[in-house]
Amino acid sequence: MNRYAVIIGLLAITQMSAFGQEVTYNHDASKQNQISVMELGSGNLTPTYYYKMTHHSYWKGAKAATSVKNTLRMSANTASYPQIAYADSIQADLENRAKVEAANIADRQVDVAWMAEGSKIESKLLNFKNNINALTGKANTEEITGWTELSKMYDFAIQTTRKAYMPNSERQKQYLAIYDEIVKSNDNLLLRVRFLTTKTQADKLVTAMSRFQHRVSENATAGYNRWRDAGYSGSGKKQASTSQTITDED
Repeated sequence: MNRYAVIIGLLAITQMSAFGQEVTYNHDASKQNQISVMELGSGNLTPTYYYKMTHHSYWKGAKAATSVKNTLRMSANTASYPQIAYADSIQADLENRAKVEAANIADRQVDVAWMAEGSKIESKLLNFKNNINALTGKANTEEITGWTELSKMYDFAIQTTRKAYMPNSERQKQYLAIYDEIVKSNDNLLLRVRFLTTKTQADKLVTAMSRFQHRVSENATAGYNRWRDAGYSGSGKKQASTSQTITDED
C-alpha cells in the first residue's frame, strides 16, 4: 500500500510540473523570428502577409538587411573604444574639479580671516563709538546722528563680509579695508572732539570775562582822591609847624 501511495504521489507531482510548465511557457515563433531579424539579421518575419500588409516598409527593410548585423555591432564597438579613454579623462577632470571645489567650499565656510583680524576691528570700532559719545553736549544732534550712522555702516559692512561666500584671502582684504576706514574716521572724530572741547572752554572763558565788571575809572578816581587827601593833609601840617616856630621866636 505504501508503494502504491508513493507512486501515485510521484505521478501527481509529474502532472503538476508538466501543467505548470505548459502554463508559464508559451513559445511564440513569430516573436522569436522578429527578435532574430532585429538582433542578428537572420530569419524571417512571420506571418509574412501580416508584415506585408501592415508593416510593409519595415518588412521590406528587414528582408533587404539580411546581412549579418554582428558586423555592424562589432564596428560600433570598435568605434566606441576610444570613447572609453575620453570618458575616463572626463571623469578624472571632474574628480579633480570636485576636489578643488570641496577645498573652496571648506575655505569659504570657515572664516579664518575673522579669527585673525576680528579682535582689532571690534576694539577700534568700540573706541570709535565711545568717541561719538564724547560729542554729547559739544555738537548738535545732526552731527552726532551722522557719526552714529557711520558706525552702523561699519557694523553692516562687517556682517555682510562675514556672511559673504568668498575665500579667506579676499575676506581678509575686505576686513583690512574696513579697519583702515574705521581708523581714518576715528582720527577725524578725535580732531573734531578736541576742537569742540577747546571751543567749549574758550566759550566759557569768554562768557566769564564778559560778566567781569571792569572798575578802572573807579579805581583811578579813588587813587586820585587818596593822593589829593594826602596832599591836603601834608600842607596843613606844614602850615601849623611854621606858625608855631614864629610864635616861639617872638
